[in-house]
Amino acid sequence: MGHYYYLGQQSGSAFEVVFVEIGSRVEGSVLDNCKLGEALVSGTFTYPNLQFIKTYIGVRIDPVEYRGTMNEDGTVISGNWYIRPRSKGSGATMGTWIATRGDGGEEFTFDIDQTKDEINDEVKKELEVPTQPALR
Repeated sequence: MGHYYYLGQQSGSAFEVVFVEIGSRVEGSVLDNCKLGEALVSGTFTYPNLQFIKTYIGVRIDPVEYRGTMNEDGTVISGNWYIRPRSKGSGATMGTWIATRGDGGEEFTFDIDQTKDEINDEVKKELEVPTQPALR
C-alpha cells in the first residue's frame, strides 16, 4: 500500500502495488485509487534502490518514472516520481511517494513446484462432483 503526492501540493492518490522480483528485475501491477486506475510496472531493484516505470492501461498519459530507497528492515520504500512529457512545450510533472509492505515485512518466498501442486489440488476439488451422503 502506498501514496503518491504532487510536488508542492497535499493532493495525490493512494495505490496498491504488487512486485514480482526476478533477480534484479521487478515486474508487477499497480491499482491507483483514482480515475487513472490500473498500470503495469517494470524496473530494477538492487537493495536499497528501486527504479521502475509505471505505464497506465487504457489511459493516455505519459509513463511515470519512479525512484526510491528501501529502509533497513525492508518495510518501507520512498522516493520521487516524475513524468517526462513526450510533447515539446510542456514541463515535467513530479512528486514524492511512499509505500509500505502489506505482509509486515516478512520475506516472501515462492516455491513454484509447491504452488503448482496446490493449484492442481484446488482444480481437482473444483472438478469433483459432490456425492450425496448414504442414507441410513
